[in-house]
Amino acid sequence: MKGNVIMKIGCIGTGNMGGALARAIGKSGHELYLSDHFTEKAKALAAEIGKNSHASDNAQIAVQCDMILLGVKPQMLGSLATEIAPMLAARKTHVCLVSMAAGITLARLAELFGELAIIRIMPNIPVSVGAGMILVTSNAHVSE
Repeated sequence: MKGNVIMKIGCIGTGNMGGALARAIGKSGHELYLSDHFTEKAKALAAEIGKNSHASDNAQIAVQCDMILLGVKPQMLGSLATEIAPMLAARKTHVCLVSMAAGITLARLAELFGELAIIRIMPNIPVSVGAGMILVTSNAHVSE
C-alpha cells in the first residue's frame, strides 16, 4: 500500500505464476480481483486468499483496476488484447499493466494494448521458491 491508499489490483490468469503473485498481493491489504478462463479456478483462489479478494471477469478488471497483472500464456495475449484494449483506451483514469509473459517485449505489449504504463517482470524462480528478486523493466509511461 502506498500510504493509506488502497489500490484495486486485477490478475487476469490465475495459473502458477498469476496465482502465486495473487497470493502475495492478497497479503498487502489492496483490493484484489481475479479472473481466469476457468471461472471456478478464480473463484477458488479468491476463496483461498479471502479478505479483499474477489472472483471477477476480464472486462470488470479492465475498467476498474489501477494495476492489471497479465498472467496468461504469451500465445493468449493477442485474444486478451482484442477483448480488453478498447476498454483500457476508453479509461479516464491511469492504469498500469504488468506482464509476466516470456519473450513478449514492451514494444509488442504496447502494440497489443496501447500506449499505457507497462511493466515486464520475470518472476519464475523467485515465485517458485518463495524468495529472491524479480527482474523488472518498464516503458516510459511508468512513473514512481
